Amino acid sequence: MPRYEHTDISFDVPRDWEDRSVAAFSAPLAAGQTTSANVVCTRDKLQPGENLAAYADRNLVELAQRLEKFSLQKRLDITVSELPAIELRFTWKGSKGVVDQRLIMCATGKRLVLSITSTAPRGAGIDMDAIMNRVLSTVRIPGVRGDGAAG
Repeated sequence: MPRYEHTDISFDVPRDWEDRSVAAFSAPLAAGQTTSANVVCTRDKLQPGENLAAYADRNLVELAQRLEKFSLQKRLDITVSELPAIELRFTWKGSKGVVDQRLIMCATGKRLVLSITSTAPRGAGIDMDAIMNRVLSTVRIPGVRGDGAAG
């Protein structure tokens, strides 16, 4: 069995199970706020025969169907840790008002897609673009040139 390792916990998982782990970080709540800005990283796999552009299209359709008053602001081809990635910037209406999100999807090889999403309530007074740009500038994916590993 492979071992899942984290600073707070580790355990064995069945060998044939997929790692669908989520890493989530949130800003401290300001006085009077019930929601805060956050950054979440998830793992997923491309479907057979699917490339990153088709994966992004499929996710875009799901978001538009699921989120109230979804509005796509931008779709960009970018690079993350020397790998091609797709960025979606969009807004939608949450229970507490308009939400701004920035979703970066990066196919890392072996059909693995890492997605990093920043979310902030509109008017929260947090410069999520600056925070997300800083996060993205520090992303290192093992096995990719420039990460210190052989590649």
